[in-house]
Amino acid sequence: MLLTAFTHSAEYLLKTGPAIVLGVILAELLVSLGWFYKFDFLVKPVTNYANLRKECGVGFLTAFASTSSANASLKSMYDEGIIKEDELIIASVLNSFPAIVMHWRSLLPILVPLLGTTGIVYVGLITLVGFVKTLIVLIAGHFLLEKKEVNFEDLEKEKPLELKTAFKESLVTSRKTIIRIFKVMIPVTILVFILTDLGVFDSLGSYLKPISDYLPVPVEGLPVIAALFASRLAAYTLAANLMEQGILSGIEVIIVLLVGNIVTSLGSLRIYVPHYVGIFGPRIGMKTILISQTLRVFVMIGITGFILIVF
Repeated sequence: MLLTAFTHSAEYLLKTGPAIVLGVILAELLVSLGWFYKFDFLVKPVTNYANLRKECGVGFLTAFASTSSANASLKSMYDEGIIKEDELIIASVLNSFPAIVMHWRSLLPILVPLLGTTGIVYVGLITLVGFVKTLIVLIAGHFLLEKKEVNFEDLEKEKPLELKTAFKESLVTSRKTIIRIFKVMIPVTILVFILTDLGVFDSLGSYLKPISDYLPVPVEGLPVIAALFASRLAAYTLAANLMEQGILSGIEVIIVLLVGNIVTSLGSLRIYVPHYVGIFGPRIGMKTILISQTLRVFVMIGITGFILIVF
């Protein structure tokens, strides 16, 4: 049984592993080449519609490279009296959308090899959640902030690296990411195949059936939600293995991951609290987290509900 599990695990990892490695390197290469500056056309309409200052627009562009730098810049402007608290919070929540886009470089290289089209659809839905949240914040800024029309000059951009230099840099920066991915993915894959052969998932499904009555997900998807509390990478690997073995369909995996995102939203505070409180201080930091996460959860509930109705 163990030999069979290891054999199936090796076959699965050999099929998905090379694509993940190439995907991570490609994502880092695009970042090194400065591709995120292609989004500078968004700055003027976003900033003007939300009645934010030009400096907030520059921060929005900066967030494609570093959300921390963008938010630190907002805090400096707030401390200097250039922007007010409501402008700070709205601009900071807007900065979360570039962070979602930049998150593609870690999500796509993993989810596409693991889940294929299902992974692409899931990333698209997560991006849609962020986009809708951004639209809501833009509308709030439009009606809550004092109107100001800002004329933008050409934004100063860093000169992108040459292709050869960028490629070398991407190989260096990719190494840690690739090691981190496979340190989780390999043991989880082996464990899933062993547990499947032992019939653990069938037994777990029967044991957890009462809980599934309260969640719009198949019983077999509950272990994926549980894994999300510990590691998203482990959850994606588990979901991919369950889909590979025909235990979950593609649409079921998408629903499970979306519901899991909602259920584990409180657990994600361990990531956001140090960032926002560390930069903005306890009061403004917690207020920003509360607004951003509440919007995200409600939008995700709405989109998940729509998918459940359609499918």
